[in-house]
Amino acid sequence: MKRGVDPVKHGGAGLRTFVNIAAAWKLSAEEQMNLLGIHDLATFEDWKVRVQAYETIAIPVDVIVRIGCVLSIYGSLTTLFPEDRAADWLRAPNMQEIFGGASALTVMTSGALDDLDEVVRYLQGKIYG
Repeated sequence: MKRGVDPVKHGGAGLRTFVNIAAAWKLSAEEQMNLLGIHDLATFEDWKVRVQAYETIAIPVDVIVRIGCVLSIYGSLTTLFPEDRAADWLRAPNMQEIFGGASALTVMTSGALDDLDEVVRYLQGKIYG
């Protein structure tokens, strides 16, 4: 387990925030599940219902880590773009080397945590140089 990450304490709040970001970005259920590395729709839907009801729920640490990446990406995008342009940037083809002509969302939803980390680093580099 990652040090300092409590699956019960951080899981519900993190997933609630993720659901709000997913709505702002107009992500499909499949895109959301790919971002979180979840393969079971029933489990994902159950988690969403439970966190929206503010029930206590333990989210696996690897999912919490992925949520952290999404939060970082969201924060970076709100720094770089007006709020209404972030979702457009995510879906637009991008010729930067890490994207290879694909959209950032395509890279992010590959299922690999390393790809999420790469997008985080790319955006932070745009902000901090």
